[in-house]
Amino acid sequence: MRLLLAYACMCNFKMHQMDVKSAFLNGFLNEEVYVSQPPGFEDHLYPNHVFKLKKALYGLKQAPRQWYERLSNFLLSKGYAKGAVDKTLFIRKHDNDVILVQVYVDDIIFGSNNNTLCEEFVAAMQGEFEMSMMGELAYFLGLQLKQLKHGTFLNQSKYCFDLLKKFKMEDCKEAATPIATNALWMQMRLPN
Repeated sequence: MRLLLAYACMCNFKMHQMDVKSAFLNGFLNEEVYVSQPPGFEDHLYPNHVFKLKKALYGLKQAPRQWYERLSNFLLSKGYAKGAVDKTLFIRKHDNDVILVQVYVDDIIFGSNNNTLCEEFVAAMQGEFEMSMMGELAYFLGLQLKQLKHGTFLNQSKYCFDLLKKFKMEDCKEAATPIATNALWMQMRLPN
């Protein structure tokens, strides 16, 4: 992701973010999967019957794979190519323009040097899946981003504050370095 952000910064285009609503429910199953009747939804006429699933469910081990396969096939049908090294990166070139799409489970970040390509991507995705457009990329995978004309700035202050809050350490004493400066290994001298 950092390489993608560096490339976007170098090419001077903004990255945007979309979120797929109920991503795992979008995957179609290729094999037969049966589940027992959930509590509260038992069929009183057939209490020992099971249900055959048509689509993936959360918690089903096939769900992430089936979601990615459906999304991947959709993007490939729209003229995108999978990255050679990173299979979650999709690239589409149109004349001298390019759009880059990075998928992380149900979060999608994308950017282009041509805003029309971004608008077409958003329209295609929202036409196929239930999506939320989250706007310009500002927070992703624990990284806060600030995209400016003269560069993209990353920091993890929100992530760090959330960690401190989780472990009830908001009021802990700050230290400039995470290790004592008088540690034994720092006092050892190199032999002559």
